[in-house]
Amino acid sequence: MKKTLLSEEPFGISAMNRLKVGDLVQWSELAKGKGYQSYENASKVGIISELFLEKRGNREVAVAKVHEIDNKSQLGTERNVLAINLSILSRAGEENE
Repeated sequence: MKKTLLSEEPFGISAMNRLKVGDLVQWSELAKGKGYQSYENASKVGIISELFLEKRGNREVAVAKVHEIDNKSQLGTERNVLAINLSILSRAGEENE
């Protein structure tokens, strides 16, 4: 059986091209719920500090380094999040009217 070759284009590159350093973004993660072996979607918010390609398996993947903002409006944990998982809440350098 012959495998289909993947595109040479990095996974998530079009999502990465719409993002900029300084953008305020949102993504979801599975988090431990209140019940026994229960999980729920937790919405996270953060600011992009870096965009880069990372080799995962045999393919390059678009990744954003994001500083998560916690409930106290402080910068918290630095995380690497797949660019395709991010939605933009506010663009860097744009004034809100």
